[in-house]
Amino acid sequence: MIRAGITVDLTTVRRNVQRLGALAAPARYAAVVKANAYGHGLVPVALALEAQVEAFGVYRVDEAASLRDAGIVKPILVFGPVEPGELDLAVRSGAALTLWSEGAFVRDAARAARRRNTRLAAHAKIDTGVTRLGLDRDRAAEAIAAYLADADLDLRGVFTHLAAAEELESSYTLAQLERFESALLPLQGALAARKVIRHAAASAAAMLFPRSRLDLIRAGIATYGIWPSEETRAAAGASLVLEPALEWSTELCVVRSVEAGRSVGYGCTFHTARPSQIGVLPIGYAEGLPRALSNTGFALVHGRRVPFVGRICMNMAFVDVTGVPQAAPGSRVTLIGRDGDERIDASELAEAAGTIGYELVTRLPAEIPRRYLGVADEPAVISAIAAAKSSVPS
Repeated sequence: MIRAGITVDLTTVRRNVQRLGALAAPARYAAVVKANAYGHGLVPVALALEAQVEAFGVYRVDEAASLRDAGIVKPILVFGPVEPGELDLAVRSGAALTLWSEGAFVRDAARAARRRNTRLAAHAKIDTGVTRLGLDRDRAAEAIAAYLADADLDLRGVFTHLAAAEELESSYTLAQLERFESALLPLQGALAARKVIRHAAASAAAMLFPRSRLDLIRAGIATYGIWPSEETRAAAGASLVLEPALEWSTELCVVRSVEAGRSVGYGCTFHTARPSQIGVLPIGYAEGLPRALSNTGFALVHGRRVPFVGRICMNMAFVDVTGVPQAAPGSRVTLIGRDGDERIDASELAEAAGTIGYELVTRLPAEIPRRYLGVADEPAVISAIAAAKSSVPS
């Protein structure tokens, strides 16, 4: 068993959704739960939010299938590529697929739906400046018109992805929105008649660019109380309160008394400058602790900040607990969260590692045990948590 744990407060997740949803209204709220709900737990988070949101966003078909197996009935949109062999599962799950071509995939997907005597739910994506997935905006109207005319397709939405809203690059963001609106202009009547929704805003844009909210926002990182960027946090000011929902901790397995001048860890990258107490953590980069934290960043032990020293190993790491005399084997080490008057949030830990909060939490292994708060009277969530625990290897 991994000697670490994650606590997720689902009541806090709900508060974040309520606050951002109120800010973005009347646009509806799609909770993005891809990447194991940004490390928070796909099924428990979705079950906790189903009554509060309009839809869910995932990246893979198997994520959509897992939500359906857990009893989720709200609409689900699969953002990522789908292999031909996954089409039957996609249709069975009733998830909407993202379309960005006019080729064989669309024909194969429609055929898979026809085999099950249904229509394929879909959203069309237009590339307005990320240069990733999406219809070329000059051909988007023609392609979307073809989707609308295809009896095997049920086009439910059209969307784009904004490239620089987190960096507050308003000129580029507004240009992308103008490209999106221009591409759809020839189809306005047809889209309205079919009640096809439009969406563009993820978390940052939903907060800061009201024009981007359209019919629906796709909120990922903000759902979990993590700011998309420090620029976003500063710009939002007092208009929105987000609360981190996740805490991550481990424990000291050993505390070593080390003389001055002694090297610690692989590569001899750290030497003690004084007689020191070095605590050993039983987790490393295989358990989600970035190797880039070697000799930088802090954890919390008994309410005190303690620095990481030496290189983060595959399954172990080191902190200097010389200033924490009560530190001993079994002492809790908080990596993300609060201990006494001190707090380290995901963004701070990520910054020390040279990355972003998104990467840090989404790379937390699924096998780390997760404890959920705020579900005392919700049998479906409790059952999902129990099922997840039983599937975790020891």
